Amino acid sequence: MQEKEKSAGKGQKKNWFQGLQSEFKKIVWVDNTTLVKQTVAVTIITVVLAVIISVFDSAILEGINLLVK
Repeated sequence: MQEKEKSAGKGQKKNWFQGLQSEFKKIVWVDNTTLVKQTVAVTIITVVLAVIISVFDSAILEGINLLVK
């Protein structure tokens, strides 16, 4: 009985890997220029948002400090 379970487990693993391989074949990878453009855009947006959040944080902190004094 255990041998049947082991062989069934091997078949399931094989089917899972075959399914995984077929799904990887469906992936459409972007070209390098698109990848670079998107990476630059994400980096710039992240830096800009970090600066905006930092400015707001500093302004709120100064406002709270003025109220406390």
